[in-house]
Order: sequence, then structure tokens, then C-alpha cells
Amino acid sequence: MTHPLARVPRLTSWLATLALSVAGCGEYGLADETYPVEPVEVLEGELHAGVGNGRGPTAMTLAWAPDLAATERFAALLLAGGSSCGAEQGALLQPMSFQPYFPSSFVLPLSTTPMPAAQLALEPLGGQGRLALGWVVFFQDDNRNGVLDLGPGGERVVATSLDSGLAVLFLDGALPRERSGTWTEWPGEVPRGFSLLGVRSAGSEPPSFTALPASTSLSLEAARHVCP
Repeated sequence: MTHPLARVPRLTSWLATLALSVAGCGEYGLADETYPVEPVEVLEGELHAGVGNGRGPTAMTLAWAPDLAATERFAALLLAGGSSCGAEQGALLQPMSFQPYFPSSFVLPLSTTPMPAAQLALEPLGGQGRLALGWVVFFQDDNRNGVLDLGPGGERVVATSLDSGLAVLFLDGALPRERSGTWTEWPGEVPRGFSLLGVRSAGSEPPSFTALPASTSLSLEAARHVCP
């Protein structure tokens, strides 16, 4: 679903909780399906990128890592501060409805848990439950279908949260205690539910991940999203 940019009152907070009790599933019922509910969480932020002269309105989607290998790859990209150009190829895309605010703010209600295919079992790594790692993608919806169309002649990605140094994280379980690869840079504890995964650097120490509340403002920058 897409919306033209319009002047609307500023929404300062929109908090809701998810209360589900599903036998045999995790706290958020990740085992079998997503649940359309009142917003589980609400992301807010600012767009700092020119939209340009596209043929249609703008839209948003969440791009999720399709497997644990891709999760490590995207996490390494985030940690290194690299460009996410082309990262949407092969990602699981979940179209999202958002509310624009004049002149450049937005509110993105997360009214379901991540799509089932994005809910990755942590048991192969020695963890428990499931995890989903993704990012917000803001794009020019030329054919007005609300879906990011990729490939030759595909729609233009305007900005992403991955380029801005933040990923969207959903956890229903616990990360492994013994870790290797980029997992060693993850926080020791990550809250259940939605949060944001950011990067911190302390002096001469190498960068590492930090878990931020989902209420942290997202700044969607396009400076590093330069595609050929």
C-alpha cells in the first residue's frame, strides 16, 4: 500500500503490545504463521534522500535475510558500513503500509510478526527459538502495486536503513552462548520482540553491534546507496 506525501499531524508515539498465547509456539507464535494484530511495534524516522522524478508514488518494504548465511552476510555488511546496493536481490520482501508526515517524516507500523520464511531457527547455531534480521527499504513504486520489482528495468531504491547503519531485528528465543564469525560481535543479550541492530565503535576497538529500542528514530540516508 502506498501513500502520497501529505501534511498530517506529527505522531510522537504509538505503542502497543502483542498478547498471544499459542500452544507449542514461542512467545510471539513464530512457529507456523504471522499474526495480524494491533501494531506490535511502530518505527518512526526521517527520510534524507531525494525522491527524484519517478513515474509513481513511493512505498516501503521490509527486506529479510532468507537464511542464516545471508543473516551473517548482511550483518557483516552492516558492521563494515558498506553500501547495500543490490542487497534486496534474494531477500524476502514484505510490503508494508506507512504513513508519511510533511515534509520528510514517516511512521511504519509493524502489525505482524515477520513472514514465516524469515523466522530462522537458531538451534543449528546452538541458540533457541527463532530470529529474523531485515531492513527498511524506501523505493519508487513506478507501477503502483506496492511491491518492490527487481531485475533489469526494476524500480529504484531511494534509501534503506541498512545504508543508515541500522537493521530491524526480531527475536523469539535466545542467541547462542558460544559464537563464531560475525556472531561474536553481537550483543550478549538481545531483547525479545522487535529491536534495532546498530553499530558502535569505542576508541581504537573494532566496531561491534548494539541492540537499540525499536523506538529509536530511523534516519534513511541514501549517501552510500550508489548503484551502477
